[in-house]
Amino acid sequence: MADILQAAKACKKLLDVEYQIVLGKKEKNLSLAINFEEYHFFHLAGLQYLKDLSRVLTESREQIFRRILKGTLQKQLFESSEFYPEIKDRIKYLVYIESLMDSNETIFKYNPALETFSAIQADFLLKNQVQARNIFIFLSGDKSNGKYFCRSFFPQTDKDYSLGQTNWTLLYKKKIHKSAQTETVLYDKMKR
Repeated sequence: MADILQAAKACKKLLDVEYQIVLGKKEKNLSLAINFEEYHFFHLAGLQYLKDLSRVLTESREQIFRRILKGTLQKQLFESSEFYPEIKDRIKYLVYIESLMDSNETIFKYNPALETFSAIQADFLLKNQVQARNIFIFLSGDKSNGKYFCRSFFPQTDKDYSLGQTNWTLLYKKKIHKSAQTETVLYDKMKR
């Protein structure tokens, strides 16, 4: 079973990555650029649900992420929370975040109005599988830079958030390692 340190290390690898995606639907194309920041980890891992640790987790989300990586916030602290069972599957599958982002599975335009019992506000939904389990990654636009980020991440339990959502066709996906200035085309259906 993966622990929070392994999940943080998996997310740290993506801090230097940008994904560029082109989607198509009915003769219309849409381009997305997806970036990752340190503070995103807090929500992706579901740490906001560990309410009994709110007195301990008082620092910024970036600082909490850094302390997990340094080992000054250890897995025993998180696992001691009575709410940890609610997020343990997120932690388990978050170690696969890079391979999930690299995959070329289903992308939906997400309409929150179809999910009346959910508070998730997102623009797109990625649905992938790991170990025969559906994983949902919700993307939202960042108005400050025009790029997208992963707003939420979790494995499917009983509800399939993709039902009723509009499926878009993946036309192109590129992975950029910013510091090395290298690009890898992961998918290209636009070639002629």
